[in-house]
Amino acid sequence: MKKGQLFGIILVSCIALLSGCIKTLPYVTTINPSLTASIGTYNFTSETVVPYTLDTQIHDSITTLIITGNTNDQTAHKDKIELRITKYKGVTGTWGIVRNEAKAYYLHSNMRSDATNGIVSITRVTANSLVGYFNFTTSDGIVVTNGNFTVGLPNAPY
Repeated sequence: MKKGQLFGIILVSCIALLSGCIKTLPYVTTINPSLTASIGTYNFTSETVVPYTLDTQIHDSITTLIITGNTNDQTAHKDKIELRITKYKGVTGTWGIVRNEAKAYYLHSNMRSDATNGIVSITRVTANSLVGYFNFTTSDGIVVTNGNFTVGLPNAPY
């Protein structure tokens, strides 16, 4: 009988100890990454969107945020839009291409068109995502408007 009581006490103690270790964490919602834009009459919709950061190590540990959206559309196979924010600090803001705070390009039929003006803006930063918009005009006159993105956070410290 003493073994049964001892076992019961140990079991209750273990349950009490383990229940104190369990924390109620908020549920992490699944990010459904997207990047869309209008390019003339063509609606660009990415099939894959990848955010990442690049630590340039030039001076002051500058971090560049890069968001790449690739399409697999049958009419525009392997088209791509890439957005870059230089000196990204993990906060919301608007970065100008003319001021060299941001860069962008559109790749169509293996022809790269670099942006000469426009903006990249991050309107919301959550615990697990970045949300924003963009628009730009390229050196060869391609106008990219109504750009929007939602991506998970890149795996790098700010």
